[in-house]
Amino acid sequence: MTKTLKHYFKEFEDKVAGIEGITGEDIIEDGIVVRYSTSPIIFKHFNLVRRFIKAQYNLENQRDLWLTTIDLLNASKAFNDEIKEEIREDLLVDCFKELENLNNTILQLHTQKTTTNKPDEKFNWQGTQAQLVYLIEQLYEQGFLSPILQPDKHRLTAQHFTVKGESLNRENLANTKRNNLNNKSGKPKDFQKIDQIISAVNKQNH
Repeated sequence: MTKTLKHYFKEFEDKVAGIEGITGEDIIEDGIVVRYSTSPIIFKHFNLVRRFIKAQYNLENQRDLWLTTIDLLNASKAFNDEIKEEIREDLLVDCFKELENLNNTILQLHTQKTTTNKPDEKFNWQGTQAQLVYLIEQLYEQGFLSPILQPDKHRLTAQHFTVKGESLNRENLANTKRNNLNNKSGKPKDFQKIDQIISAVNKQNH
């Protein structure tokens, strides 16, 4: 049977209930009686719960488990004397610290994800601007994109693409198209790769 948080907390609670006396317990080390305080013993047993929670991969799940642990600590009847009650308060403080740290981590990860996926991210074309303009024109001419007005083609290209990290504008794109048409072939340098891609897609569609 897979153990849950409540199983681990019950084990912890039983150990707390089994500790008698409010000052701690005597343990013989090297023939000498040493008095151990109750607090570190209980905190050591609480590591059963702590390790189980931190072993969870999902951070939101960890957060829910810490909240449940706080409820279980508040409801527990094992802290049945003055010293144990003080330890319960210390454990609750620790739980709230864990919860605060976890919430900060989740917030940071969410912020990073939002920043990484910001809506103004663009496709960064690694060829030339002339090649990009030619590619877009071919996609429209071959029917892969629905027909729109020429100015809108340039606007959308500038909106969604950069060329080697450089921003585009409609005027430059329009000039580039005219320059392409003025070439002897009507195509940019190294246009063959683009034609090969368009040709391969056409073959697959027929």
